[in-house]
Amino acid sequence: MAQVLRVALIGGSETSRSSRRTSLETTGTAKVIFDSDGFGIQALDVLDLNFDVAIVEQRLDNQTGFDLVRNVQALAKVSRVVPGRFLISSQFSELQLRLEAIEAGAVDCVFVSEGFDSLIHKVQACREIDPTFAIRELLPELDNLTVTKASYQSAAIALDELDVREAKILKAFCQMKTDSEISVSTSTSKVSVKTTLDKVQQVLLLSTRSQLLLKMNSLGALAL
Repeated sequence: MAQVLRVALIGGSETSRSSRRTSLETTGTAKVIFDSDGFGIQALDVLDLNFDVAIVEQRLDNQTGFDLVRNVQALAKVSRVVPGRFLISSQFSELQLRLEAIEAGAVDCVFVSEGFDSLIHKVQACREIDPTFAIRELLPELDNLTVTKASYQSAAIALDELDVREAKILKAFCQMKTDSEISVSTSTSKVSVKTTLDKVQQVLLLSTRSQLLLKMNSLGALAL
């Protein structure tokens, strides 16, 4: 039996949070362990929660959900802890909102307009070790991703420390291969694949693989 996911609900009306609690807990695979309107909540408050998935409303009282997730991820990096997964909640489906969520360090957005089945599906998908389902779905729809010359140069310098094997692993990742596929195509272990991609995230100051995939595509994969 799948482990019960600990879910935090942050922001939104009491009615919407109650409906989400009922829908998630009815599945028997999720339990809401934190429920707040988000008023005055700070990054440290969230980091202290023992959650697997946090559903954060796009609009909070004194900040956006994107800002809160970004701040939690930054604090987690400084504190050397790994937080749970984040989903940003909004009313209607928009590609740009999903992109902003990924850039902030969330897995994806959940939209009221898409109903509870979609919510449950995305919460359950957060069980993946490195959930990148959203960015893999979005990348084919994203045209003309741009990056500043300074950002390109700083990334190029940071990635200069990769050896030939690591560069091959990163190139395969940018081709959206799975860890298993990368392992086979580069003749390395899956542990080495994970270690390499974690290293690249660190040198580029990123928190998630979704951010890494988006970043590398915006950089044209640096002609790897």
